[in-house]
Amino acid sequence: MKNEDVYTPGIAHGEPQDDISALREAFSLQAFSYVDIAREERLKEIGARWPLLAETVALLPGRPR
Repeated sequence: MKNEDVYTPGIAHGEPQDDISALREAFSLQAFSYVDIAREERLKEIGARWPLLAETVALLPGRPR
């Protein structure tokens, strides 16, 4: 059952999805390099937990081997 009274904010079309993208766009920081360390760590954990997935991702074009 869907609860119509619950407000779920949506992302406007074309609006940046994270703070870093919003700042980059607002201040024209095209050369700004940002690495999400927590995301990288989660991806390493996922790769360790699912070795076949890690192998498959490694074979994708444009990925370092």
